[in-house]
Amino acid sequence: MGYWGTLIAVRSNGRKLPALTDRNAELREHDGARRGDGWRVYSLPDNVIFGDGDGVLPQLVKESDAPVLAAYVADSDYGQLVGLSLVHGRWEPWLDAKTVFLFERDYLVMKGMAKADANRQAQQAITAFGLPPGEAAKRAIQWAREAGYLVPVGPVRQIVATNRPQASAPCGGCRGSVTSSRRRRSSRS
Repeated sequence: MGYWGTLIAVRSNGRKLPALTDRNAELREHDGARRGDGWRVYSLPDNVIFGDGDGVLPQLVKESDAPVLAAYVADSDYGQLVGLSLVHGRWEPWLDAKTVFLFERDYLVMKGMAKADANRQAQQAITAFGLPPGEAAKRAIQWAREAGYLVPVGPVRQIVATNRPQASAPCGGCRGSVTSSRRRRSSRS
């Protein structure tokens, strides 16, 4: 079983932020979760992205005076990504929308819904959240600039448009989905 929960990246500069301590957020300690520029990654067991009814993310932006990035991860298979900043507001893409669609559709079929109806409802769930990849990439670049980073748009666009991000590929070498990689290989043969 993979990871379920919300990962939140925030520039806390070592401060305890009430929006996280009030929810018993766990500070992630692995190498990728600690940066020398004050950013930390925290984990929460529930989805604070969908609806964000109690305003966790806006509260974190105010408390940290910096942009916040959060991802709800479901079984380590797909995610809902949300960036929030003071200047550019909120932006949201899916990470691996195809897997989201398949999970949702299969769940609905398992519950007894006809496959055609499940396909329709799963597609509606996908389109109800998030931005198209091009717009999401543009907003991600704006978020990064506000956070103090210069990031090229190409790799970001590839990541938000891909079905399955290549975890081992450095950002400059981001690849498309597994199926598009197969097509490229087979077309060279």
